[in-house]
Amino acid sequence: MSFVNLVAFHEASKPPDEEHAYGHGKIESLASLFQSLLILLSGSYVIYEAVKRLSLGSYVTVIPIGILVIVFSGGVTFLLAWKLRRMSRETKSLILRTETLHYTMDFVAYAGVLLALILVSITGWVIWDLVIAMVMVGYIFWEALKILKRAGGDLLDRGLSKKELAELRKLILNHHRSIVGVHNLRSRFSGNQLFLDFHIVIRGEGDFVRAHEMTESLIAKIKEQRPQSDITVHFDPEESEEHP
Repeated sequence: MSFVNLVAFHEASKPPDEEHAYGHGKIESLASLFQSLLILLSGSYVIYEAVKRLSLGSYVTVIPIGILVIVFSGGVTFLLAWKLRRMSRETKSLILRTETLHYTMDFVAYAGVLLALILVSITGWVIWDLVIAMVMVGYIFWEALKILKRAGGDLLDRGLSKKELAELRKLILNHHRSIVGVHNLRSRFSGNQLFLDFHIVIRGEGDFVRAHEMTESLIAKIKEQRPQSDITVHFDPEESEEHP
């Protein structure tokens, strides 16, 4: 998984070219879609293996050594998952979020195994192995489905939510008193990059240079809130506007 993420991250970071004018960001979505399905498959296998071992009477042994190994491995994995989660929040990268889930899944598995070993050693009930496995898989399924939904949405040109669009519209209209309308507001994501395009209606401004400067300052203001954005704005004089 990490190797696939490395390749996908490298390819998605390439600048736009003649054949891909909007960049290569959707490679992240494709890789995340594939890996979320793989994680769901892995979770299903955990359930299968847990039920099979319980039915065959295959019990856990060498518990003290197992606990020591799990504590060490789980600690290292936790630090890595924590760092990845911070990076994914800062960059809004879907592929880093997927990689975070990958290592979070490992950490949850370690924590689950540790808890199961402790409970089995205390109670002598091997059923704890199956119960903890089911809880772990439930969490893994939930996180994997969220990434699957996000990746699928990006591939289908998912844009900002209604609430985010309303906030953006308000920001545009409040930017300058000469801006009296906004329409054709569209958005879509490609990887961690947001593409925006819209028309603004300007009142009482006949100077093209001043209108252009107003538009550029609006773009700069939006990018303060959304640095990873590519914005295209068209301005219309109020008298030619058909959609107030």
